[in-house]
Amino acid sequence: MKDNILVALEPTDESVHVFNVANRVAQKHDQSLNLINVVRPVVAHYPDVSFAHLADSAYAWQREVVRGNKEFFAQVPDLDTSQLDVVEGNPVHEIVQAIEKTNATMAVMGVRNRSGLQKLLGSTALGVLNSTDCDLLAVHPDSDAGDYRRIVVAVDTSSTAGAVLAKAAKFASGAQHLEIITVIVPLAHLYPTPYTATATAFSFTEFGDFAEKRTREIVTEAAAQAGLPTEAVAIRTGDPKDEIVAAAKEGKADLIVVGSDSKGVISRMLLGSTARGVLDRTPCDVLVCR
Repeated sequence: MKDNILVALEPTDESVHVFNVANRVAQKHDQSLNLINVVRPVVAHYPDVSFAHLADSAYAWQREVVRGNKEFFAQVPDLDTSQLDVVEGNPVHEIVQAIEKTNATMAVMGVRNRSGLQKLLGSTALGVLNSTDCDLLAVHPDSDAGDYRRIVVAVDTSSTAGAVLAKAAKFASGAQHLEIITVIVPLAHLYPTPYTATATAFSFTEFGDFAEKRTREIVTEAAAQAGLPTEAVAIRTGDPKDEIVAAAKEGKADLIVVGSDSKGVISRMLLGSTARGVLDRTPCDVLVCR
């Protein structure tokens, strides 16, 4: 039985690119596509305003939007409209419901780089990540629709590393460049008081060297078990979000693979730490593995 991919689309050129990427991934990995386009009700944009006297006009406008969206998608090459649901409602809720209904193992969505206050407002992609346990492939509007050739995989030393590397291996077949990175946060950044910066400097260095040695051993073993080249393992020091994005830019990556272990409500609320930081500033597509 084929795994299902759910693709969330909008009637835009960027979303056509999202579909093309998802279609390529599905064909390469022998997966089935299910497509959804969510139209947010017009009244949802003005929650504090009563439109009771304009209800008929609002509903007519809504039906016209749905009809127009269906016409748009009917013109997209290779898009089978029998696989497409155009629904009205809250995008995050409807996409999560569709993931559960289709038993999708991956959701594919577009992602836009954001800045300033927009980072605090969240996004549909992050809302879906916070509400479901399936993998998410976030497609950058400037990425190439062709095969992924240059891949950066970011893992830590937790029990999730093996699963992330196993999933990354499926995308890495045929890649020209693969880098498996683990980011160590310097202890001086975690304990930045004057005392720890001076009196314990030597012990910090010694402990950091040991942490790097063990980290490399753990990640190298996990990479070997996933069938990935162990020489691709690299240890970086700094803030994980910054270092993952930097590695992708330096390696001219077209895909970042990163893990997110979100088991429970609190963990999901804190998803932002690394995965969100990468999504906010990614230069390429990002696969978030659960």
